[in-house]
Amino acid sequence: MIRLPLLLPLLLLALLPVAASAASPGKACDDARTQLDINECAAREADASDAELNAVYRQVMQKLQGQPVAIDKLRNAQRLWIQLRDADIQARYPVGKDENPRVLYGSMYPMLYSANKAELTRQRTHWLRATFLDRAEGEL
Repeated sequence: MIRLPLLLPLLLLALLPVAASAASPGKACDDARTQLDINECAAREADASDAELNAVYRQVMQKLQGQPVAIDKLRNAQRLWIQLRDADIQARYPVGKDENPRVLYGSMYPMLYSANKAELTRQRTHWLRATFLDRAEGEL
């Protein structure tokens, strides 16, 4: 019969890699081993794509400096786009008022949501960059 004092340290040693991976936010997604790791990695990717979008948006707004109508129109378009992106994700992964997304989609739901958000955000970043920053100077 295995005694509890001997079993407890073995159990803690077995869980150590999982706890360490959850505590290391800079970890590459390729190293993710558990669904929690994958979910956290997808969330970091969504955050990184959002940060890139914000940086490009600031660059565009700087380029439009002195054009208050253009700034106002782009600001409104960006706010509407964020609402559209979020509505598109909700349409792709619909969850009713009293429903639990983890019941509907399983433990992968946070990963699915974050990955979709990251992809749509990267597309918007590409569009902003191509439309406002990569165009010839004289076109704005």
